[in-house]
Amino acid sequence: MNLNGTVNSLPNAKGDLYVQMGILRSLVNISDLELLYDDSVSASSENRAKKAGSGSSSTRMSKSFSISPEINLIGMTTDEAIPQLDKYLDDAYLAHLPQVRVVHGRGTGALKNAVHKHLKRLKYVKEFRLGVFGEGDSGVTIVSFK
Repeated sequence: MNLNGTVNSLPNAKGDLYVQMGILRSLVNISDLELLYDDSVSASSENRAKKAGSGSSSTRMSKSFSISPEINLIGMTTDEAIPQLDKYLDDAYLAHLPQVRVVHGRGTGALKNAVHKHLKRLKYVKEFRLGVFGEGDSGVTIVSFK
């Protein structure tokens, strides 16, 4: 694909793993990956990690760099979408993102209703609302964290 990305998971038995490339998350075989090493990026990351102190803060910092501010659930069934949404929201909350955008599309409204029902149960969600003009209208939900 000739894109730069961040590996998000360990490889499965077949050697496939998830790679985040901007807003695109794809299942890629490990043999199709090429390790990129940039001295300036790694040096600044090491300095930030040393200043951060504990290992958890450096993990949180690196997580916030790889979390997209949006998840796209279009084309998924509610049974497929809710577990992915749950994992994404957990990661976004731990990365201290103030708000995220959940793209569910308009369609029949079943996915939107399932997303809203799930969001009502999460204690770390402060509020959520449908998008306005320019944000995606009723095809997206904007979620704010506590």
